[in-house]
Amino acid sequence: MLIRFFENRDSPMGSWLRISITLLLWPVLLSPIHAEPVLPHLFSDHMVLQRDSDIRVWGWADPGEKISASLAGNTRAASADGQGNWNIDLPAMGAGGPFVLRVQGKKTVEFKDVLIGEIWVASGQSNMTYALGGATGAAEEIPKADYEEIRLFTVPQRISLTPQKDTSPQEWVVCSPESAKTFSAVSYFFARDLFRALRVPIGIILSARPGTAAEEWADPEALRREPALQSILKAWDAAPDSAKSLAARPKDFSLEFDDFELLPQPDDSNSPMRISDFDDGTSRISTGGEWAYNWKDSPEAAFELVAPGRGGKGYAARVFGTLDEVSSSRLQANFHADHSAADMSRYAGIRFWVRGNGQFQPEILQPTISDWDNYAAEIFHATPEWKQITILFKDLKQAGWGVSKPLTVESLSGFQFVNMTSAGDPERPPSGLFHGMIAPLEKYRIRGALWYQGEGNTWRAYQYRKLLPALIAGWRKGWGESDFPFLIVQLANHGSSPELGDSIWAELREAQFLTARTVPNTGLAVSIDVGEPKNLHPPRKEEIGHRLALWALGATYGEKIVYSGPLFDSMKIEGENVRLHFRYAGSGLEASGGPLKGFAIAGSDHIFHWAEARIEGDEIVVSSPGVKGPIAVRYAWASSPDCNLYNKEGLPASPFRTDDWPGQSAAVK
Repeated sequence: MLIRFFENRDSPMGSWLRISITLLLWPVLLSPIHAEPVLPHLFSDHMVLQRDSDIRVWGWADPGEKISASLAGNTRAASADGQGNWNIDLPAMGAGGPFVLRVQGKKTVEFKDVLIGEIWVASGQSNMTYALGGATGAAEEIPKADYEEIRLFTVPQRISLTPQKDTSPQEWVVCSPESAKTFSAVSYFFARDLFRALRVPIGIILSARPGTAAEEWADPEALRREPALQSILKAWDAAPDSAKSLAARPKDFSLEFDDFELLPQPDDSNSPMRISDFDDGTSRISTGGEWAYNWKDSPEAAFELVAPGRGGKGYAARVFGTLDEVSSSRLQANFHADHSAADMSRYAGIRFWVRGNGQFQPEILQPTISDWDNYAAEIFHATPEWKQITILFKDLKQAGWGVSKPLTVESLSGFQFVNMTSAGDPERPPSGLFHGMIAPLEKYRIRGALWYQGEGNTWRAYQYRKLLPALIAGWRKGWGESDFPFLIVQLANHGSSPELGDSIWAELREAQFLTARTVPNTGLAVSIDVGEPKNLHPPRKEEIGHRLALWALGATYGEKIVYSGPLFDSMKIEGENVRLHFRYAGSGLEASGGPLKGFAIAGSDHIFHWAEARIEGDEIVVSSPGVKGPIAVRYAWASSPDCNLYNKEGLPASPFRTDDWPGQSAAVK
């Protein structure tokens, strides 16, 4: 017997508890056999189409089927080819709406509330996916995030060895406090500022995944064309067969959980407290909350209650399906229905039973942690027979890659199981995310792209000088637009390194700076002042979104504004002084909070000394008593530098160096 659960669209959890039988039918919906016109999932109610560009509509139908598309009085027609593919280009339109897009073949498909405006693709890794709910100022911003003309689309995470024609099922949503809370904070602030300035509809397509390297997002042809990137392809060729097998075909898993209890403290004579056994046929928890499952992160998996449960009675909770390297199946227990925290200090831990095929890691959820580095137990392997698991709060640990926080047992919102098919972080193929999450978007007209990534490539920062331009070239070729705007977030201050030594983070920032300097129609949003040395995921996302929007407004939309901080342009040696010239000085250079700092100078011995620096117009003059014959200058050349150069518009200068001496990453392939 099965009991399936429906999505509660009014819940703050968004897409939790969707009917699981629909998920099992998705492969059928994506098959090449069609009884009516089928369009990619990018086409849905509330979608935004790019203004001032031909509007491409495409999809699949029966071979030879006549298809017409109509929008705002414009109609065009085509016939499906022998493989069932069809494409229709509607005339360009100015910003406006709402409209109805009608596609007619043997049957008619309609998409309502369609707007015409500006479309940007936002991609990268965890700092791009970092949700608005965890950002600085979220409590004040989220209630105001009610923008009818901003629309959001999140590409489901998917890896593939071949280019995909469509994303996994998803739909556009209107920006509201509920939808914005879980959406990319950087993308939200970018869209908000763009909308306020342009007053046209804004659509953001978020295609990002935490913990990824740039080569996973790159077109394979772009990788093959660049000699400096051949080592990436060779490394994958040498990967074990198990990694290649998982990339080629997701693995099956099936886990059943039952009989959850809270364990009393050792000095407490009370019996364990049963909090969930599913025997009433519901996912309720005795503390007032309920179980939830998020299909957005695991589109090929499902959640259901199955009978009988442990002991041959009642029900058990079952999570099953397939997972690849980027899918994340998370079964979550919320102590309270409103997801508020509960005091668990009177309990020592949690005990439950599990059986099945697969692996899982229990994690405790506490409100003070917003960077995914939850307190967790070890990874457990399920067995075909029921097995009892005990998780003691005192044994839980953080992984260590996020911000270290004390365990707050007196304030926990719940716990979750991160289900997986293999332990650890398996090797992933180059271009796997490009095929699965970028290629399906390439026919959709866009204005430009936002890129926040680099943390996963810091040890290969020198290689990134070639990798990022190759990625940009591949995307532009795929979209058929040779120079659409590509705006890069330069990595924020993080970590520690000798103040006058080498730094792979500084080298990665340099690769981003050089890309923005040499690749046409690219921009650089400097974030050297918004990070935290011990936080890989700094919560100050508003400044980053604002700086990206400034660059777009100034460089793409032609507004007469200062849209960049100072960027080093050239130097001139004048005896014992070095004169530095900057682009984007705005209305003048200035030091924030006191004298200029962060500059170092070196002579022919390549030994750097702290320098004295002074502003002269749009230039800075640098010198040091310890360097009589200077030949090189560096600014903010550290993982978390102490630096303070801005223009008078309040935008920070990018870190830079004038030398090209080999750094830490030069020898890493």
